[in-house]
Amino acid sequence: MNVEVDPLIEALYYWSDVSGVLLMGIIGGTLARQRGYDIVGFFFIAMFSSLGGGMIRDVLINRGTVAAMSQPEYLYLAFAGALIARFIYFKGRTWDYIQSHGDAVVSALWAATGTVKALTYGLPLIPCVMMGVFTATGGSMIRDICMGREPAVFGDNQPTVIPAVACSAVVLVANSLDSLAWGMLVGPVASFVLTMLGIWAGWRVPARQEWAPLNDTAAQVMVLARKAEDKSRAVGRRLEPTKLRAWRHQQMEKALQRRIEKQVRAGRRRTEAASDVSDFMEAFAEDVAEMHQDPTPDAAESHGFLDGIGVDISGDSYENYDEESQQLSLDGSKVQRDILDMILADEKLTDELVERLVKRYEERNQG
Repeated sequence: MNVEVDPLIEALYYWSDVSGVLLMGIIGGTLARQRGYDIVGFFFIAMFSSLGGGMIRDVLINRGTVAAMSQPEYLYLAFAGALIARFIYFKGRTWDYIQSHGDAVVSALWAATGTVKALTYGLPLIPCVMMGVFTATGGSMIRDICMGREPAVFGDNQPTVIPAVACSAVVLVANSLDSLAWGMLVGPVASFVLTMLGIWAGWRVPARQEWAPLNDTAAQVMVLARKAEDKSRAVGRRLEPTKLRAWRHQQMEKALQRRIEKQVRAGRRRTEAASDVSDFMEAFAEDVAEMHQDPTPDAAESHGFLDGIGVDISGDSYENYDEESQQLSLDGSKVQRDILDMILADEKLTDELVERLVKRYEERNQG
């Protein structure tokens, strides 16, 4: 692909480009002074600042010699900028103003030149944008890494990549409309304006570490699913036959009656055995009622001999039915309602359940 550029615009770009190399060399040298580097550090930091982006671009395109090597004036200007920064200490508010605005102008121009060069070698759209971004920001990234700093283009900083992307996009759109000359003029202006707005308005690219919309959406879906599950359980509670509840009561009453008969055969008076069973059932009913009024996971720990045991015999728990109230816990194990029904269907298992409950009731009274 052969991209034709107006000679006047090409000349303007060239002189702006070499001026940008000199300015970035001075900026790099000033940063080297602030870090206490010697003259070697001045030269290297100035070279990375002013030529690093173009070197990355040319290496990735892999078409011919890197421009900084084939056109020695680039190296001369970069080193000249380092020498100027070595002999003149640029500082103060005026220098900060010149540095920020000059950097914005140079980055805007380099974003356009990188995109145009990628178009010249026939690269697709996305690589063209990448070449524009690398040309505009690659030098500062290499410089920051060599200086042991986190690259300024990363993490909650003023936007520099976004203006470069905007410039590349304008150039690509203009090229598709056969108006590349206009794109090379408008693109850098758009990039410069965005960069200045970021500086003046204090814009920052957000870097919220916990921001994860897919995770938040999944959590919301889980909440909705839980609500739907609770509604379905409520429907199930209303539809559950009352005969099942009555059967549970009958099984418990039969087990308690068998306990009375067993104690009578052991020589105990029937009235005393029946009285003990009656007291047990009253305490049992009170503890079950308290558990249903407070269905929190830690509630069972405060309900006497029902500590660790959740049994729905009275049927009142169906008013506040949840995952905890549908379970029976014996010796730390969780048993679902259907397993409870299996226990109540077997006389020996039911007698053992009653025996454990009575034992805990007696232990509580003794304590």
